[in-house]
Amino acid sequence: MKRSLGLGYLVGLLALLTACVSAGTVPDEQAQALASRLTGDLLIENVTVIDAENGQRGNMDVLLSQGLVQSVGEDLTADAAQTIDGTGKFLIPGLWDAHVHLAFESGIDHRVFFPLSLAHGITYLRDTGGQLDQLSAARAEAASNPVTPDLYVSGPLIDGEPRVYDGNGRANLSVGVKTAEEAAAMVDQLADRGADFIKTYEMLTPEAFAGAVKRAGERGLPVTGHVPLSMRARQAASGGLEDMQHLRNLELDCVADGDGLLQARLQMLANPDALSGSALRSAIHSAQRMDAIRAEDDAACSELIAVLAANKVAQTPTLALSRLFNRLQFGQDNWQQSYGLMPQEIAKTWRDRTGAIGTRQPSADSLLFDQWLFSMAGRLHESGVPFMAGTDAPIGFLAPGFSLHEELAMLVEAGLSPMEALRAATITPAAFFGLEGQQGTIAPGMLADMVLLGANPLEDIRNTAKIDAVVRKGRYLSAADLAAMKSAVANIE
Repeated sequence: MKRSLGLGYLVGLLALLTACVSAGTVPDEQAQALASRLTGDLLIENVTVIDAENGQRGNMDVLLSQGLVQSVGEDLTADAAQTIDGTGKFLIPGLWDAHVHLAFESGIDHRVFFPLSLAHGITYLRDTGGQLDQLSAARAEAASNPVTPDLYVSGPLIDGEPRVYDGNGRANLSVGVKTAEEAAAMVDQLADRGADFIKTYEMLTPEAFAGAVKRAGERGLPVTGHVPLSMRARQAASGGLEDMQHLRNLELDCVADGDGLLQARLQMLANPDALSGSALRSAIHSAQRMDAIRAEDDAACSELIAVLAANKVAQTPTLALSRLFNRLQFGQDNWQQSYGLMPQEIAKTWRDRTGAIGTRQPSADSLLFDQWLFSMAGRLHESGVPFMAGTDAPIGFLAPGFSLHEELAMLVEAGLSPMEALRAATITPAAFFGLEGQQGTIAPGMLADMVLLGANPLEDIRNTAKIDAVVRKGRYLSAADLAAMKSAVANIE
């Protein structure tokens, strides 16, 4: 353990030695050696550093200064205001949850999301659908408080008419547009209000989808979304959709007669019975999803995957969410315990609502769908399609923070290596926003957002949940600090 000097002492000593050199009383080389010593705010010594770009590096010293990584190397000659012994520990970049909804459920806003996310090593959140007025307090808090995750928002889902999340029996997370011009105008409105990206949704027409994507490109906003039901997935991929959610509707483009299936959907989308957007979407999924999975054509699926890979269309599969519902795992200890992280009233509600579900047996279709999702994720990964780790919390009774570590485990089960799963939670979501030069790795000049683990995540990805500390903007948050964050949320009545 190297001894660290206080910064004030070091500065004074350096000034004294410099004066002595001028007077000829101290050898030049001693002053030069002192002047070459690195100084910073936080030094983590003798730690194993892991990131998806640089691999695993043992016995590293990591020096942080003014919210940035200043230096990474063995046996750094450095002094810092705070020194942490990292012996036997593992340092990874701060994590992303690339699919959350802070405005989905009353009582689960940023006051729950921020502390629970940070306590679980999440330093960046991507909110993929919510009204901007409902997110204004969260955005202000994230911008002003250094001990919160960064928050990136899409604003409302840009959907067609009728829209799915219209506030009638579902959260009001969307806006509806009918034409390319209306879609472009909506993108302009969201861009003017500071949205970081846009999210397109399932009831859009091809023309409105194209209008939204085109204007988003002109405004410098990346585009995520669901594949519109009025299109084939390969059309959306070629048409500018940069990231797809839940692997949703890919199965509809893995059949031999994809155009015929599309024509059947278009007839349903004419909506002669004037169904709500939610009911209409469910009717289409019920009519086509499982039949498409049972009739999957390998050649058609390979063609689709090739298009996704060629266009580098990322996938955020939310596998933990789908596994939970498809296999009805609500009664498992890990999920039941996660409810205890939530405010008391939310925890009680979730336990009450999931108690009966957890005793039921999954249907054959649900098990087949679960199998298909994991198989498709594996095929996509093998073909070079990039992945992001996202949860959809709090949808599906997913506790913020905890659920991301479940998602990482599911990505590994689907075929990603632990290092590739870490990439999905660090570099890939950063690259979606063009931020891979600032975050996602532990290297000089990168943001000082990190997670200190007590066990190696490359040996078992579930070790990402064994968190000893989090570093946020260079600030060291100890295990006690993180426990206090969790406790504060759980004690909300």
